[in-house]
Amino acid sequence: MIRELIRQGLRFALVGLVNTAVGLISIYAILYFTKAGPYIANGIGYAIGFSVSFLLNRSWTFEHKGPTKHVLPRYFLVVALAYLCNFVVVYYVIHYLGWNGYLAQPAGISIYSSFTFIGCKLFVFK
Repeated sequence: MIRELIRQGLRFALVGLVNTAVGLISIYAILYFTKAGPYIANGIGYAIGFSVSFLLNRSWTFEHKGPTKHVLPRYFLVVALAYLCNFVVVYYVIHYLGWNGYLAQPAGISIYSSFTFIGCKLFVFK
């Protein structure tokens, strides 16, 4: 049980690194090769990163075999709620604890990642 949780946690972290790299490379490629502005490129890059994250977490991290149509909306909900938690934490530590914006980001990222992992484990790919 613990061994499986650690394995999934490590895979989840690796998927996070991969989807971040793919998303960022996509954003830069769109900016370089097209006339799209930074906001369009950002949106498309995040959509690509989200897709990579979903596909890898579904097939490799959590090894889910069920239909995509049932888990994709749940995954989107978990990621959206995780982002909201991230935003709240970043806002709180900046405005109420007096942290600078650079220190606030890791706090938000850790909440985002933890929430997403737990949400995927218990709700999305259960």
